[in-house]
Amino acid sequence: MPDRSQAKKPKGRQKRKYKMRVSGGLVKQLGLQMYAGAVPAIAELVSNAWDAMSRSVWIEIPLDRTLSPQDQIVVTDDGHGMTYSESNASYLLIGRDRRAAEGDFSRPYGDLPPRKLQSRKGIGKLAGFGIANRVEVRTVARREISHFAMDYDDIVRSGKFVDKGGYNPEPLKEDGKLTKERPGTKITLSELKITRAIGTEQFRTSMARRFTVLSDEFRVFINGILLRREEFPFEFRFPETSGTREAADIPGAGQIHWWVGFSRKPIPDEDARGIVVYARGKMAQTPWFFGLSGGAWGQHGMQYMTGEVEADFLDQTDGQDLIATDRGTVRWEDPLASPLKEWGLKKVRALLDQWTEKREEKRVKSPTVVKYLALADTLPDRERRVFRSFVSRVCAIPQIDQDREDRDIVDDLVEFGFNALTNRHFFEVLRQLSAASPDHQQALKEILSEWNVVEAILTAQQVKGRVEIIRKFREMVEHNVLERDMQDYVVEHKWLIDPTWEMLKREESCDNWLAEKFGIPKGKSEPGRKIPDFYCLGDSRVVHIVDLKRPGESTREEHLDQIRKYVEYIRQRLKTASTDPRHTRAAEGLLVVGTIRPEDSEYVETLRKTAIYVREWTHLLSVAEELHREFLVVVKSRAAEDPRIKALDASTETEITTLGGK
Repeated sequence: MPDRSQAKKPKGRQKRKYKMRVSGGLVKQLGLQMYAGAVPAIAELVSNAWDAMSRSVWIEIPLDRTLSPQDQIVVTDDGHGMTYSESNASYLLIGRDRRAAEGDFSRPYGDLPPRKLQSRKGIGKLAGFGIANRVEVRTVARREISHFAMDYDDIVRSGKFVDKGGYNPEPLKEDGKLTKERPGTKITLSELKITRAIGTEQFRTSMARRFTVLSDEFRVFINGILLRREEFPFEFRFPETSGTREAADIPGAGQIHWWVGFSRKPIPDEDARGIVVYARGKMAQTPWFFGLSGGAWGQHGMQYMTGEVEADFLDQTDGQDLIATDRGTVRWEDPLASPLKEWGLKKVRALLDQWTEKREEKRVKSPTVVKYLALADTLPDRERRVFRSFVSRVCAIPQIDQDREDRDIVDDLVEFGFNALTNRHFFEVLRQLSAASPDHQQALKEILSEWNVVEAILTAQQVKGRVEIIRKFREMVEHNVLERDMQDYVVEHKWLIDPTWEMLKREESCDNWLAEKFGIPKGKSEPGRKIPDFYCLGDSRVVHIVDLKRPGESTREEHLDQIRKYVEYIRQRLKTASTDPRHTRAAEGLLVVGTIRPEDSEYVETLRKTAIYVREWTHLLSVAEELHREFLVVVKSRAAEDPRIKALDASTETEITTLGGK
C-alpha cells in the first residue's frame, strides 16, 4: 500500500473545499409532509408552548364549517417569549437540538418548576407549513416585540436562497417596538391549505389525546373552552378504576404505566382505536395494537379497544432518537424499543381474550337471559341442553353488538330461541286441552306433537331459504354489482339490513318528495338516465332513508353530504305534514358502501350522532350469516330424530357448515 501521508501535493493546485447545501425543498418535506393535517400541526405548536414554560395556550380555529384561504388559525401562549437574538439564533435555526444546547429541562419561569423538554429535532417551527402557506410570529420578551413572517412559497420555490446564506423572513410592522405587554408568543397561520370542515368534538378529542401533560399548570383552550382529558365510559377497563394506570417493568428498557379500555359499542373513529404510546407527556406512537393484526385473539375486539402507555425511556436525551419526526411512530426494531413492542403484543392478546370472556359473562347474567335459562330448567333434558348450548354460543358471538340502551340484541335472540324451541302459544293450548275430556286428550296430544314437527320443518325450510338469499347476497357483494341491482335485492329482503325491518313498508310519498326536491327521475331507469339512488321504508314511528352504493365503492364526501341532505329534507317535510307536533314521525338515514375511508371517519361520526348511519356491505353480510346459521341449528333441534328433519339435514348440512366460510 502506498504511504498517502507522504504523497506530495501537485504544485500550483489549491486545496479543494467541499460544501453541503440545504435546499428550500427540505421545508416541504419537514413541514407539509411531516405535519399534514390540523391536529398534528397545531399540536406541535402547543408542544413548543410547553417548552416555553407557558401556563396557558389559546387556540383560535374555525370549526364545523368549510375553511377558506382567508381563514386564520391562531395559537397564543403566555410563555417566556423570545428576544430578537433568540429568534434568530434558536427559533429560526432549523434542526437545532435544544436539549443538547440547554439540557434536559427548561429553565424555571415564574412560579413554575422546570419541565422536561419535549422538543428535540428542532423542526417543530415548520409544523405550521403543514396546513398554511404563511406563518406569522409575534413574540414578546424583555418588553420588546419581535414580529416577522415566513412564506412557504418563497422558501420552496427554489434553493437559491441557500447560496446567499439563508432565507430572510419578512419583518412586520411591530418588529422592534417596545411594549408593556407580558411575555408570550402568538403564531398566526394564514393562506390555509386545508378546506374540509373540522368537527369540534373530533378536533378536541384528537388534541387531548396528543398530550398527557394537560393540568392546572398547563391549560389549553380551544375557542375559549378548556381542553380536558376525559375518559368516556367503558364497558370494561384494565385496571378497573377510571383515571388509574398500572405499572409494568420492561426488561432492558425501563418502567411504563398503562391502561386499556373497551367501549360498549365499536369505536366509530378508527383513529381512536388502539393504544397510544407517550414519551415525556407527548404522543410518540399513534394508536396501534403493537403489530397484532387480529385472527385468533379477537380481531373484532379491536374495534372496541383504546388505551395509553407512558414510556419515557423511549425519548432519553442522552440516548438514541427513537421517535419519528412526525411523532407518529417509534423505531420499534431498536433494542431499547423492541422489548416494549413484545410486551405490548402479549398484553393486547391477553386483554382481547379477557374482553371476550367478560362480555360473555355479562351477557349470560342479563335479566332476560337469566329468565329464559331458568325457564329452560323446566324443559326435558334434550331441549334444556340444546337451549343452553344455543345461549352460550350466541353470547360468545362478538359481532353482535348492543342495539339499544335498554336491551341487547342477544336478549332478543335468546327469547327467539326459547320460543322457537318451545312455542309458548301451543303450551297454552296444551294447558287448555288438559281440562278437556280424557277420551280426547291422547289424540289431541298426538296432533300437537305432529304439528310441532311440521312447524319445525317449515321454519327450518324458511331459514334454509334465507341461507340461500344470504349466499346470493354475498356473491353480489363480492362481484361489485350495480347499485340498482343491490337496491332491488335488499328492498325485497329487508331483513338483510336489520331483522326488525321485516314489517316495514315502502314509503312512496317520501320517495316522491326526494325525487321532486332533488330533481331525480322516478321509477325504473332508461339507458342514459339517472335512477333514484335511494328508497324509503317506514312504519308508524320512523322513516328510514336508505342509500346503497356499489360494494366496491368507498365513501366520498358527496355521498355523505347527499344522505344528510335527504334526511334533513324528509324531517322537514314530516314536521310540516304532521297535524300534531307530539306525534311527528322521526327520520333516520342509512348509507351502505364498500369501504369507509379513514379520512371520512370524522364526518361519519358526526352523522351518526344525528341518526344517520354509514355501514359497510361486509358488516351487513357477516351479521346476517352468523345469526341465521345459529337459528337453523336451533330450529332443527326441535325434532332432530324425525325422518323429515333428517332429510332436510342431508341437503343443508354442508351449506350450514360452510355459510360465511369465505
